[in-house]
Amino acid sequence: MIQFRPVRHLIALLLSVAAVIAADAPLPSPGEIVANCIQAGERTWRNVNRQPPEVSSRELFSYALALCEAKTKPERLEKLFDTAAQMQDRDPQGRGYGNFRWSWSHEGVLDFNAVDFCMQQGALLWMRHRDTMPAAAREKLRPILELAGEGLLRHRVTESYTNIALMNAGNLILLGEAMDKPALADEGYARLDRICLYMAQGGTHEYCSPTYYGVDLDDLVLIEAFCKRESGRAQARALLEFLWTDIALNWFPPAQKLGGARSREYDYLRGIGFLDQQLMANGWLTQTGKQRVAFISTAFIRWRPPARLKTMSETKLPRLVTQVWGLEKSQSRTHYLCRDVTLSTAGAGYGGRMDLPLCADLPGDREGVRCYFIPDGRHDPYGKVKIQETKAHAKTLHLQPFWTAAQRRVDALGLAVYRDKDVPPETQTLESHFVMPLAVDGFWIGERRVEFTPGKAAEFSLRPGDAVVLRKGTAAVGVRVPWARDLASRTATAALVYDANAFGAVRLTVTHHVAQSGATKVEAAAAFWVRIGSNLKDEGEFAEWRRQFAAAKADVEVSPERVRIAVAGVDGPVAVSAVAPYAKSLSTEPPQPRTVLACDGDDIGKRLLGSIEPVKSFMAKRAASVPVKVPADKDVYWEAEAGEVIPPMSCGEDSAASGSLFVWMPAKPGERASSRVGSATWELRVEKAGRYYLWARVLAPTPENDSFYLRAFTDDAEIIEPTTWPTGTRKQWQWIRVTPERMKSPVPLTLPAGPVSLQLRVREAGTKIDRLFLTPQAAAEPR
Repeated sequence: MIQFRPVRHLIALLLSVAAVIAADAPLPSPGEIVANCIQAGERTWRNVNRQPPEVSSRELFSYALALCEAKTKPERLEKLFDTAAQMQDRDPQGRGYGNFRWSWSHEGVLDFNAVDFCMQQGALLWMRHRDTMPAAAREKLRPILELAGEGLLRHRVTESYTNIALMNAGNLILLGEAMDKPALADEGYARLDRICLYMAQGGTHEYCSPTYYGVDLDDLVLIEAFCKRESGRAQARALLEFLWTDIALNWFPPAQKLGGARSREYDYLRGIGFLDQQLMANGWLTQTGKQRVAFISTAFIRWRPPARLKTMSETKLPRLVTQVWGLEKSQSRTHYLCRDVTLSTAGAGYGGRMDLPLCADLPGDREGVRCYFIPDGRHDPYGKVKIQETKAHAKTLHLQPFWTAAQRRVDALGLAVYRDKDVPPETQTLESHFVMPLAVDGFWIGERRVEFTPGKAAEFSLRPGDAVVLRKGTAAVGVRVPWARDLASRTATAALVYDANAFGAVRLTVTHHVAQSGATKVEAAAAFWVRIGSNLKDEGEFAEWRRQFAAAKADVEVSPERVRIAVAGVDGPVAVSAVAPYAKSLSTEPPQPRTVLACDGDDIGKRLLGSIEPVKSFMAKRAASVPVKVPADKDVYWEAEAGEVIPPMSCGEDSAASGSLFVWMPAKPGERASSRVGSATWELRVEKAGRYYLWARVLAPTPENDSFYLRAFTDDAEIIEPTTWPTGTRKQWQWIRVTPERMKSPVPLTLPAGPVSLQLRVREAGTKIDRLFLTPQAAAEPR
């Protein structure tokens, strides 16, 4: 057990921070990066020549580009392109036409992102080296790229899938311009416009991911370096600055990595990922003997993060970072960073079973263990056992319960509820863990110090509400479980556990799964309250901090319909609540932040993205828009095109439509496509609060083109959470009453007096809307 020495640890911490600030790492040259890629590519070459080959399609293009950049071994290109051609889907009737098998061993196109990963280098091969590569290799590459263009067009990526959406848009731009195909490039620029519009409102959906932020930066580096239109380069520069500002604000210097909650994590314990390639290439990390910059995109970096961002990350402490990661009210994130500890929450579950929505970070080696909450159904709290996610990929997935959380600086409260759909039938265990590092200066349960010996398992049972506290240097992290229940509706057991793992981790585990014949099955649940302490200079300050946390009040209200947890935070109350069937978050205290990307309340992200087109014009149109006046006790009509229309929603022309205009996301009848950002929003001014019935004049040509998402909201509340509105097939313009999915009869909208926003978002492209009609009379029909 490491013993605590307060003065020694304080001095060591100050020296480590000073060393971090003192100097940046040297920048690797493009030639050095290419040489590293050539060295790494030798493995690809060996695997290409196996029988059968053991390669991924993206490797073929990455290695080919590295060879061309290094002007070496051109005779290898034909073999690489022959292999790529064999991995490309060439069936015009197939869904994967133009795409690639991710791996040679796959029976077909299983991961439709493959064409994007391949063309990230494929476009540059043609743009930079078509005239210098051997003629035979060039003739093999040309048809591959021609077909891949079709694959890129067919791969319609929602704007919230940030890393692939950026990659897809960039590939269309660069491949279209390289091959003199303006239609491809135009579509790429249009898709990039939509991403900018989405991020200006919903931030980076794949938030704070140490893997996907690296991919995002690679995508933008290539657009900024090689696209021909200044508008595209300006967008790429703005998005690069936005993402690097995000990285800087969430960077924890004493651990030299991103801190806080994140959306998609491949390394639960350490929180390190592909972003390291960009960090090393830009001087934020130093290359080591085992970790080098070996990804070819980094050789083309032209725009680099300003030095002020790294300085800010290291000196502006403490700071409160708030950001959104989607368009819904609960899709938000809070991160409070001190010089020696951080605490962070996400307001809702991300989806995808890889998020870490409640985290704390401590100083130390980059390889050190973080603190994080994880919902677990297979006894894998450390994320070390991969399971099949799709036919193409295996990942370390966890469960996906309902989640809500709130945070007020040093106090965070999270609630997980496990619904039936969240627990697969084959689940053998059901546990909620809060994982912590073993390598700290001590652990306490209340006033009792507990000891762990590396390699020797130990377990300490907890009483309801017990405070578990760890100390590292001048920092402390405390955890309490105000409430937890098992599958039999009893109080779930909890314990502080060291299972003698080889990863250097300890965990506070709530066990929900109880085998009891005849028990009434209810939703298992657990609430975790985490508090951090900073700058605790001596044993007396730490003991007082620990005492105050253990004594702080927690109120729990539970009924079959509702759960509400409230705790007494240092800076004020923190509370979460949820209502059965636990499908959405309710109000939290404090409210969820809705800043795009802010530091101490200053929304830097809104300014950065508001300066570029098409965001600038959209914001100006929004400011100039005239609201629809809803008079008391009277009907009102308005044109769909009078709202704020965000691409890919757009206005279309039809002489049979009112005013000859309508709104839709363009698509051919039967074509399947959607968009997270495409929407039409109408600002209403309601004179009298009450119940209103909404009608719309629609044309929906096929069952694949007959629905929208409906939403109504104010600045303070969601009146209608985003819900599916199936219009039904309507082959001619027809007035229909708006009826949400699964409702047997029309449901009135209960609208407050004052400003209300009514929004339709794309669910299925090709569905058209012409006019809207709002009435307080249940029997009234539009003319």
